[in-house]
Amino acid sequence: TGMNPERVFVTPLAADTHFFPVENLDIINDTLKKYQINNAPYLLSLCTLEPRKNLSFLIRCFTKIILDNPSIDLNLVLVGVSGWKNNDIFKTAQENPILKNRIIFTGYIPDEDLSAIYSGATAFIYPSLYEGFGLPTLEAMQCGTPVITSNTSSLPEVVGDAGIMINPSDEDALCQAILTIIQDSQLRKTLSEKGRERAKQFSWAKCAEETVKVYQIAANCR
Repeated sequence: TGMNPERVFVTPLAADTHFFPVENLDIINDTLKKYQINNAPYLLSLCTLEPRKNLSFLIRCFTKIILDNPSIDLNLVLVGVSGWKNNDIFKTAQENPILKNRIIFTGYIPDEDLSAIYSGATAFIYPSLYEGFGLPTLEAMQCGTPVITSNTSSLPEVVGDAGIMINPSDEDALCQAILTIIQDSQLRKTLSEKGRERAKQFSWAKCAEETVKVYQIAANCR
């Protein structure tokens, strides 16, 4: 835009403190049952169901994994309200007999139940094409859920080295990342630990402090 970079400041957001690792399996199972999610291992994505979130890409990759590896017991859980231009997402899931019982649309889930949903997932997948921040990735990390996300826009700044980064247009890369993470329990443990540590770097107090600094700089430049 031609703006002087010295006039640009980044004040990172944070996940709320009520996002935490749920270790009680009874709580996780009761929450899954509440939203009609069966007890099979599942990949999780959480977002408004709209093109920018790249869910058609995610569904194609999930379908490829299931077709190429029929013995894998794995579901895909999509949490979030319906946005715009998403008919193809529902159509693909409903018309393909292989996907009909494997892709679960929960609709909106309130915050008080999300920690259990995050914690129960094998991995959190967020192949978004563009994010101003990407709070769901941070929420997932704070819950100890391994993250696979895009290497674009703000997401690398949020996730750092605590998740797996992929090109959000490279189907082979996402398929391989998913297969690797579901087959490697040690990797899942490592990413879970790194994610929780990474999440500690973000807080609303820090966001407020950094925002105040910008106001002070602006006031002094008058």
